[in-house]
Amino acid sequence: MTGTCIPEHDSREQLFGELAMLRKETLHLQSNMRRYTCEDMSPIPFEELDAIEQQLERSVNKVRDRKNQLLHQQLENLRRKERMLEEESSNMYRWARIQEHRAALGYQQAAIEVRPAEHQQVLDQFPFCGEPSSVLQLSNITHQIDPYHLQLAQPSLQGSNV
Repeated sequence: MTGTCIPEHDSREQLFGELAMLRKETLHLQSNMRRYTCEDMSPIPFEELDAIEQQLERSVNKVRDRKNQLLHQQLENLRRKERMLEEESSNMYRWARIQEHRAALGYQQAAIEVRPAEHQQVLDQFPFCGEPSSVLQLSNITHQIDPYHLQLAQPSLQGSNV
């Protein structure tokens, strides 16, 4: 017998065995799927139903725990954001108060710059002996003039909290 091949192993038997095993596993998985979707509950014994119920309860508890965890994280993030917004609001309020204070100081400085001209107008009304720029000479002529009272022209800053 020259030139004849002897087959070492028939692979068809192995393929049929694997195919039978895959069919069995597929049927088992389909049966489990019908149980979990509650399509076919009649052949399931009570003990197995109890086990399925406990497994479903554990799964629901895991889902609830995860949901609560996410809600707590969102709540913490919102609290953190609230604190940041409150701080920003407080900073903006302080900045506005500082701007108001600066505006009041600017008004005071403008009023002070105007006063020398007002003083010069008052001094020009009185006749002076000697040097006309001496304010001390006003005390010598008090009997000649009526009393002169000055009032402040700027707003009161005593009531404001700066």
